[in-house]
Amino acid sequence: MSEVATTPQDAAAARPSLRTRVTGLVVGGALGYVGVIEAVLLSRQDAFIFLGVLLGGIGSVYLGFAIADGRTSAIAVQIASAVVFINVAFLGVVHESAVLLGLGYLGHAAWDAIHHEGHGPTHVRTWYPPFCVVADVVLAAALLFGIVT
Repeated sequence: MSEVATTPQDAAAARPSLRTRVTGLVVGGALGYVGVIEAVLLSRQDAFIFLGVLLGGIGSVYLGFAIADGRTSAIAVQIASAVVFINVAFLGVVHESAVLLGLGYLGHAAWDAIHHEGHGPTHVRTWYPPFCVVADVVLAAALLFGIVT
């Protein structure tokens, strides 16, 4: 089930099935690894650009959810969030900092966790936060453990 939860009670009713959860986690992990593989295949400078653009894009996804949500408060929070992630990505690229980009991905994983099961400032599809947490953590680990760049 991929309903949008509007209250904690709706979140409980709209929880995805175990199959949907596992599929989301597996697909999130796979996409995270695809990003790592692509970055490894690029030059150092291009890998930073790729991972920075990816972080900026990932950091802006919740703005789309906020627009679908329709509440001005949700849109304002997600604009601010997107600005933060875009700036962290920019600084990580400019300074070629794997640590800054890795922390940016971990920060986004935390932002995903805040939105889990109907919590957070924006109503999102219930399967999305766990999916994105896994992808973010895979990318962060690759950066922070020196696998990428």
